Amino acid sequence: MVMAVSLNGCTRAQEAFETVQICVGNERGVADLKRAMMTVAEAEGLQFIDNSAQQRMELKAIEADKALNRDAASAIDFHIEGKSGMGATAGNLGLPPYQIGLGFTEGDDPAKAHQLADRLINALSQRWAVQRIPHGEGVLPMKTCGA
Repeated sequence: MVMAVSLNGCTRAQEAFETVQICVGNERGVADLKRAMMTVAEAEGLQFIDNSAQQRMELKAIEADKALNRDAASAIDFHIEGKSGMGATAGNLGLPPYQIGLGFTEGDDPAKAHQLADRLINALSQRWAVQRIPHGEGVLPMKTCGA
C-alpha cells in the first residue's frame, strides 16, 4: 500500500513525498513518539493532533478489530499539520500495533515540508531505527516488530 495522507478535512489526499517506518516496541514507545512529534511540531510552528481516540471509536463501530485480527484500541493516528496540506501523519492501521508508518506531504510549501521531514526523521533516529520506504512502495508489516 502506498501511503497517501489527508491532513485536514478540507484538503485533498496527497501522495507522500517521503515515507518511513519505525518499530516503537511498546506503549512507552508510543508515548515517546507522540512527545517527539509534539516537540517537532511546536519547534516548526505547526499544529500537532492526536486523532487516535476518534480512530479507535470508528474502528470499533465498524467492528474492524475482526478484520484486522487485533484490538482496535491499539490504533495510532498522529498528525502534524501546516497550511494547505503540508505536514506528516503517523499511524499503524494494518500494521503490528507498535509498527508506525509515517508519511510526509508537501502541500503548498515544499521547502517547509522537507524541513519538517528532516527534523522529525532526525529526532526519531535518535531513538529508533528509521527505515525509509522507496517512493511508490508502501509500508508493510515488519517481521521484527511483533504482532
